[in-house]
Amino acid sequence: MGQLDRNQILGIVLGISATVIWAGWPVLSKIATNSQLAPYDITMLRFSISGLVLLPLFIVRFAKLKAIAGKGVILAFGAGAPYVLVGTSGMAYAPTSHFSIIMPTSMLLFTTIASVLWLGEKLTLARILGISFIIAGVVFVGGNSLGSLALEDTLIGDFMFLMCGFLWSIYTVLARYWKINPWDATVLVSMVSIVLYMPFYLYQFGGQILAVDTDTLIVQGLYQGVFASIGALYLYSKAISLLGASKGAIFSVLLPPLSLLLGSFLLEEVLTWVEVGGLILVCLGMLFAFEVFRMPKRLIKAPSFSSKQDS
Repeated sequence: MGQLDRNQILGIVLGISATVIWAGWPVLSKIATNSQLAPYDITMLRFSISGLVLLPLFIVRFAKLKAIAGKGVILAFGAGAPYVLVGTSGMAYAPTSHFSIIMPTSMLLFTTIASVLWLGEKLTLARILGISFIIAGVVFVGGNSLGSLALEDTLIGDFMFLMCGFLWSIYTVLARYWKINPWDATVLVSMVSIVLYMPFYLYQFGGQILAVDTDTLIVQGLYQGVFASIGALYLYSKAISLLGASKGAIFSVLLPPLSLLLGSFLLEEVLTWVEVGGLILVCLGMLFAFEVFRMPKRLIKAPSFSSKQDS
């Protein structure tokens, strides 16, 4: 077993906490679209609420945030309005289970590649083995559902979910590369998103969201605008600042098993042995990826992989 220091343990706890919150996002977003809320309504509701809540912090830290506004635009492109719009729109074409499978897997791969080639992070044998277990577990969980539906009916949605993985990898890598304070990153994503998106929404759709049932607006506003947009994003940002981009990306692969467990608990859906097996593979993969388990000594001498060549 490997030794984890205090910062690593804290980063793992924060990352898992963020993922627990995000695990319900596909389900609640799908419920929202079935309750008179279109993807563009969900996006407006999410960032108008988060922007309002974060406004005092934005005012207090305005001088610092103004200096990194350009970086904020790019971060918001990865984790802000474009991500939410693409993700919720994709759910109109493909099941939410596809989102939980395609988005985290693609995000992990994109982030790992960028971290190795650009940030110079080392990809050890233990982490390669861990990522392999994780991908196998995710495919194990979702393979049946992905293969049971006609490709032509879901290809558009699946491509959108792939784009979500790419967008989120942009946020993950750049937030680490720029070493932006987690609170600053969270505020920038919300404020930039609402400043750029609100004029478009009001011009195109006006106040049609006010016609939606009040209970739906309250539930979706609290979850989308407070828990998912502020709480989970801050926890995730803090986790990647402590662990690094490629390790922080590993948390995303908890989405499929957590969504299954959430469905089992709230919707009384029975877990199959395939889903349980996939959950075990993902958990085992995370232990190797975080190097809690060490490779046998005879394998440690094998070269690790990174973007930097030995001189």
